[in-house]
Amino acid sequence: MKFDIIDENVSVAMNVFIIIANVLNLFYNIPQIWTTYKRKTTGDISTTFLILRFVTNNIWIAYAIEINSVLFLTNNLVTVLSSAFIGFYKFRELYNERQKRIEMAEMELEMEKHGLVTVDI
Repeated sequence: MKFDIIDENVSVAMNVFIIIANVLNLFYNIPQIWTTYKRKTTGDISTTFLILRFVTNNIWIAYAIEINSVLFLTNNLVTVLSSAFIGFYKFRELYNERQKRIEMAEMELEMEKHGLVTVDI
């Protein structure tokens, strides 16, 4: 398998645009990754968005490998890695929220069992 940096099927100008797009793709992901890392929260990011972004870019990676395009591959790898990083924090946050709800429900049941809380029916 041979990967070409320059795509001979397009013009030199288009190759330059592809390289610029790769650099921009790297840089436009950095602010969100940094914000997520710093705040340790992803409450404002849709779970569906992250899943779809991750899945579709993996399909594009397979296509990039099929056509031997290192630039296309790089672009999509950056997106997949940033999605995975943000997704890690997203799913960790969702898991922690679920654990808190379970703990609260268990506490309420325990309090109810000891007659400390009345249940509205």
